[in-house]
Amino acid sequence: MPLTEEQKQILKSTAPMFKEHGTEITSILYKHMFAAHPELLDIFNRTNQKNGTQPFALANTIYLAIENLDNLDVLLPQILLISHKHRSSMVLPKHYPIVGKYLLLAIDEFLGGTGDPSILNAWSAAYKMLATTFINIEKKMYNELGDKHEQGFIPFTIINKETIASRIVAFTFERSDGGKLQDYQSGQYLTLRIKKDGLYHIRHYSLIEPFNGKTYRIAIRQEIDHEPKGIVSNELIDNYKEGDIVSVSLPAGSYTLINDAKHHLFIAGGIGITVLSSMIQDLHQQNKSDIVTLIHSVAKEDQAAFADQMRTILPENQYYILLQSKHLLQGIIEKTLTPETHVYLCGSIIFMNKVEEYLALCGHPTSQIHIEAYQPSLSLIKDAVKNQSATKPL
Repeated sequence: MPLTEEQKQILKSTAPMFKEHGTEITSILYKHMFAAHPELLDIFNRTNQKNGTQPFALANTIYLAIENLDNLDVLLPQILLISHKHRSSMVLPKHYPIVGKYLLLAIDEFLGGTGDPSILNAWSAAYKMLATTFINIEKKMYNELGDKHEQGFIPFTIINKETIASRIVAFTFERSDGGKLQDYQSGQYLTLRIKKDGLYHIRHYSLIEPFNGKTYRIAIRQEIDHEPKGIVSNELIDNYKEGDIVSVSLPAGSYTLINDAKHHLFIAGGIGITVLSSMIQDLHQQNKSDIVTLIHSVAKEDQAAFADQMRTILPENQYYILLQSKHLLQGIIEKTLTPETHVYLCGSIIFMNKVEEYLALCGHPTSQIHIEAYQPSLSLIKDAVKNQSATKPL
């Protein structure tokens, strides 16, 4: 049912509270929802709940949706990105009414418990409209996987585990049930689910090589230098070995190559090289290495995963390892960019923000800048909500 003009006006007049206090409101939502439905924690990244990125991302999603009520198509790329995360985490249509219920309770609590029916009805209608959009997109994604077994978490066996750089371990998986592997595009990811201390935990990991029809391969960085530490990453590295079984949902993700680009510039910060390595290998297999440049910024050279492989694929003047030199980074970007360059970024939020500043100084069009981040979608969009203090890179 479409929104009335009165409802649109109410939404636009109350939306600023999400710009000013969005994370506070969505934190209220999650607190009450998880208290009543603790089983839903199984489909949310618990680390993202602890560090505030999940509430922040949801606040941005809601605020930007209301700001674009009459033209939701502008948000379609971000909606698709979120829908891929939902599908890979087993978010189902039955979950949306639950979130909607606690969203209204959170808004009402934030407003002082007034229970104003005109405000709550307008927000209910807006949420249902947004939820319907997600449900329809995700239904198509689930159907593309085939039968119900293919749509959920599937047992995979670790057939190889090896350290490929300082604190970075690669895992190769083979399907345990003998089923067929789903093809994927370079840039997509796997979602792993493990059980630890009686609780389920999920995490998305980029696939690090093009599809070979036999195995999936990811790389994981051990999280030891910030809190909260990555539960799934550390558990896999510390306690899982070759022959062990891991639950995996089939590949997902909307971060992929621009096929008709005349030049590809990949800029990775640390572990951000994982997703970009797959794309570079893909272009190499297409005999397009001559239009690829890679800049990899690391703290120490032994952290530059895939260095030997990249040196084989790319000429010396197309592959740069930088030891956290901002001056050199800016200079190489300026030297490398052309008007036709498509730029792919992956790394910490601080790193990517700095790179975006350099690209802006060069006047590079934002439509040719593609971002992959290790935190919930839409928490990257600048100035969407003010309370960014709780947002930290994973």
